[in-house]
Amino acid sequence: MAPSSKSERGGAGAKRGPAGGGGGSAGTGTRGRREHVVRQLERARLSGQLSPRLFRKLPPRVCVSLKSIADEASLGAGHIFLGFSKCGCYVLSYTSSGGDDDFSFYLYHLYWWEFNVHSKLRLVRQVRLFQDEEIYSDLYLTVCEWPGDSRAILVFGFNTRSANGLLVNMMMMSDENHRDIYVSAVAVPPPQHCPACHDVALAHPGERQVRCLRHGFALHTKFQVVYPFPTFQPAFQLKKDGVVLLNTSFSLVACAVAVHGPGDGAPSQILYRRRGAPGGARRAGGATPHPEEPGEPGGAPGGPGATQPRGGGGAGPSPAVAKAKEFVADIFRRAQEATDGAVPAAPPASPGRCPPRPPGPSEAPAAPRAPPAPPPPPEPGYVNYTKLRYVLESPTAAPEAPCPPAELEDDKISLPFVVTDLRGRSLRPLREQATAQGQFLTVEQLTLDFEYVINEVIRNDAAWAPQFCSFSDYDIVILEVCPETDQVIINIGLLLLAFPAPHGEGQLRPRPYHTSLKVAWDLGTGTFATVGVGELSEVKGQTSGSVWSRYRKGCVDTVMRWLLPEAPARCVNRLTNEALHRGCSLKVLADAERYTWIVL
Repeated sequence: MAPSSKSERGGAGAKRGPAGGGGGSAGTGTRGRREHVVRQLERARLSGQLSPRLFRKLPPRVCVSLKSIADEASLGAGHIFLGFSKCGCYVLSYTSSGGDDDFSFYLYHLYWWEFNVHSKLRLVRQVRLFQDEEIYSDLYLTVCEWPGDSRAILVFGFNTRSANGLLVNMMMMSDENHRDIYVSAVAVPPPQHCPACHDVALAHPGERQVRCLRHGFALHTKFQVVYPFPTFQPAFQLKKDGVVLLNTSFSLVACAVAVHGPGDGAPSQILYRRRGAPGGARRAGGATPHPEEPGEPGGAPGGPGATQPRGGGGAGPSPAVAKAKEFVADIFRRAQEATDGAVPAAPPASPGRCPPRPPGPSEAPAAPRAPPAPPPPPEPGYVNYTKLRYVLESPTAAPEAPCPPAELEDDKISLPFVVTDLRGRSLRPLREQATAQGQFLTVEQLTLDFEYVINEVIRNDAAWAPQFCSFSDYDIVILEVCPETDQVIINIGLLLLAFPAPHGEGQLRPRPYHTSLKVAWDLGTGTFATVGVGELSEVKGQTSGSVWSRYRKGCVDTVMRWLLPEAPARCVNRLTNEALHRGCSLKVLADAERYTWIVL
């Protein structure tokens, strides 16, 4: 940064100004003197810690006022500006329109504005969120972008006000019985028209919202969660590119969305890539996987469980970083060992090889026939996987009979999705054996049932299993996600009834306890393995709210203790309207990667 004042260009006796809003005192100067920004950056490089106050203020030349780049019409239309996209090319905003009475519903629209510091914002795309949903209150919105997948964004919304009108934060508890969750995945506008977009634009002249399916889809779903309401953790739930993990209170659903074209070849499968006999897995609608990779070891199968009702660089890494890496590696190693020891998988045959030539008459006495290879082990019955395809209905195509509902999805194990284009036209689901003529969209879902997991872990791995009676409630927190190994580490907080350990004779009654179960879930095989089982801690005079608050605080402490910092390019970009619901406004929209601010 060039010196901006005479004092900064002076010698040792000159007083240094607050360059870049830096903080801290100079090592050899008097108390209160600011340290030069270059020295602070060097200190940050050596220690790995950068003070958040260092760039609290930016020079005017990298700041621009929103009023100078936004037109009067957009400012008067009630736009709530959220921030920059990860690429820095767009500024995102949204509007929520509703009537003045209590019986009207809110309509949410998301906007992409092309940003150039020297010109006005230009509207590039407008998309309606949460298609066809009757939204009766303001939503807490979180707009997220995957670390390395820039083809789509995910918008997560939930009710911010309960029936009595009190503000409900994501980490707070409420007396309401349920909460509505709204999710939309929307294609990001491309920097320029692809050939398919160009062809579609020629076929629909004069229409702005016309794009090919790859650059113009929107996918929506809605579900309800119950108390204790699960938190939304974008840093973990979107850590694997193209996949979002949705906690429905009863199950963890991994959803993957992809668009394929006629020239893409055989579409690769993102989830559940294991080869094996399909009879062991429960799949909705008869959806059969088309795996592209060899088999992997299975997880720990189990019988059906009883269902319970519920209400950087340098000379070397620092010791802290090495310890954190060892902790994470140990978690995945233990999960893999448990997985390998449960169901040993036979090595798959190499694809494309010719079968061996049978021995001739003279070779037969010297070459005894090898025993036939054992068949691959059946997959556990708790693996729930669906894969559906959608295509945009052509105006000239002959009408096709609708698919029976049972062929499309099973609402007991799958989330219902509505797939549209940018103009709101619904895409048609394809039958399993039908062939798509053009671009088509696939939606994969892999589901982990929490109550099944709880029963199996207690029965097989808990030392206190003989004392266990029943569980009444549970809460799920994701501790880590490893995209390279497809492992998801979850912590299950559990409220249960159990008999105390016997201490002499006398009639014993079950007492309430709290504990936690750590489980590793493999997105490639759908199987889970136990990582750890906590001890029973008796609940004495505590409300469920205090128990869950303490449990979540413990999970946050665990995550922060072993958290490894990642480069900004590998982080989940997260924009929220939290400031709006707190009754205030953002001061600036900051693009930290390119050191640009929009002053509101």
